[in-house]
Amino acid sequence: MVDSEQVQPFIPFQFPETAALGVPDQYGKKQGQKIPKETIYQQASPTHAVRQLFVSQVEHITWRYKLSADTLNVAANGDVPEIQVFDIQLKADCDALDRQVLETLDKAIPSNIFYRIFNANERRPQLQCVMAYKRANKRDTDVMVVQDYFSSEWTALPVVESVTEATQKLPVVLNMAGLYTELLRSLLPVPARSGERIDEQLSRISELSALHGKLTQLQGQQRKEKQFNRKVEMNSQINQLKQQIRSLQGI
Repeated sequence: MVDSEQVQPFIPFQFPETAALGVPDQYGKKQGQKIPKETIYQQASPTHAVRQLFVSQVEHITWRYKLSADTLNVAANGDVPEIQVFDIQLKADCDALDRQVLETLDKAIPSNIFYRIFNANERRPQLQCVMAYKRANKRDTDVMVVQDYFSSEWTALPVVESVTEATQKLPVVLNMAGLYTELLRSLLPVPARSGERIDEQLSRISELSALHGKLTQLQGQQRKEKQFNRKVEMNSQINQLKQQIRSLQGI
């Protein structure tokens, strides 16, 4: 999972009740459909080690919303017919979810999934949102290919559930593919340039990640280097890398 250093603080989305799943409670609010872990095991056939991650980290998984052309009143799209919203409640003694858990869920469910992970370890419950760059396999449309995961920082939830000031409405989009792009972009560490496609933005982020890795490695080598001339040469290389990073970060 990629740690996201948000340019602006992440604001959780407020999903419409028209997309909510489950039976209404006494207040008329749908609480979603619980997904048994055994159902996931049957679909994805995880290893024993991954099953143990589910047991030790996950309290329960709830399918809360189905975002589609019908439930949102937006245009359909063949590449992104639906987006599911899953709530994952962590165990009381767990403060982070292993990526293999998400990979197993994405393997089991051939749909794009927006995860809301709830951590109850703090006095005030916290939320982290995660989504994969996930696309259909060109050879087998029933299989989804996950390229990478992106996440928000942990965000404190409002004390009163009905408070909406701490949330934002879904972005206005033309179709489901546009919604998928905007949901994913809300979690990316670098904002999109004007007119930049999502695949171009992700390629730029991947290149930035590689450059940051090279920079960290070179800075470590420079600190250990004893020869002055070699230090000067490394400093020049470091400045070049920093310039490349600034250029790629520019909007």
